[in-house]
Amino acid sequence: MGVPIFFVLSGFLLSRPLFLASARGRPAPRTAAYLWRRALRILPVYWVVVTAALFLLPANRGAGPGTWLRQLGLVQTYGSGGFAEGLSHTWSLGTEVAFYLVLPFAGAALVRLARSRAERPARILVALACASVLGLVWLVWIWTAHPFPGSAADLWLPSYTGWFAAGMTLGLLSVSDPTWRPVRLAHDLGSSPGTCWALAGALFWIATSTVAGPVGLYEPTAGQAVVKNLLYLGIGGFLVLPLVFGDQRQGPVRRLLASPPMRFLGEISYGLFLVHVVVLTGAYAAFGWVPFTGNLVLVLIGTWLVSVLLAALVYGTIERPLSRWRDLVSRRPGPLGSNDTTSAATATSASS
Repeated sequence: MGVPIFFVLSGFLLSRPLFLASARGRPAPRTAAYLWRRALRILPVYWVVVTAALFLLPANRGAGPGTWLRQLGLVQTYGSGGFAEGLSHTWSLGTEVAFYLVLPFAGAALVRLARSRAERPARILVALACASVLGLVWLVWIWTAHPFPGSAADLWLPSYTGWFAAGMTLGLLSVSDPTWRPVRLAHDLGSSPGTCWALAGALFWIATSTVAGPVGLYEPTAGQAVVKNLLYLGIGGFLVLPLVFGDQRQGPVRRLLASPPMRFLGEISYGLFLVHVVVLTGAYAAFGWVPFTGNLVLVLIGTWLVSVLLAALVYGTIERPLSRWRDLVSRRPGPLGSNDTTSAATATSASS
């Protein structure tokens, strides 16, 4: 469930400056500055973790240049070769990077599509919906025709177009005319976090049942892949919706998410994501355990605590110092000011 939440958040946080600039008649942020910041945020820590995994995990001993290049270049899902031990979770990062590269062009096309109706951009909503449908068509094609043998084509960006589009829809509505019906509906739903999260919980219950396909790491049918994709889209959308719309100072959960401890976890969350599977895999190798066995509580708590400590170390020694280089590539005066984002979105922005 972490991946759909991450993709919805990314779609919201990264597309919102484009839509906000259009709504206010300002120039869009410079693509070069945007890509520089994304690269600085993602690549240095990723390369450190990949190097550690390839050097330290026993199963990666003897990894050749091809393995190193695939992992360091975030192209593990393209072509044969697959993932190195402890790095299987980085498929989502490769998909995320593909979204980073596509967004400036897709965003510019969507903004042009709205033309003079920037405050009520119904055409953009239609385009995002169409893109989501095309993503489902891609999934059906992948799971029926298997057109790319040896590649993990089901993990490529088109498979998750709907998840990113859901976040982009939230970003678009958050800067649109507040009297527009879709915006009013979003505010009404967002004003009831309990309703949104209950819906997400119900969808999650369905997604973990046999209704949505096989339970476990088994290949689904095309129909099952589409059903689960839609269920996860709904879960991610309903979880994030109240953190964008509604009074962000209302309710204990929102206050918790905006608290200093949660903001700290948001700051280190990228490092936590990267190291936790390396820690888990290393622990299983060290203790001679078979994957997916052992005491759940012990494995969960032990992995989480060690990963948080390592993530905090990575943040303090690599991520935070590198953030001083964010403005090395100049950008136009940004349209997204400190008062333009919702408090909950600001609290989670570090994770994207």
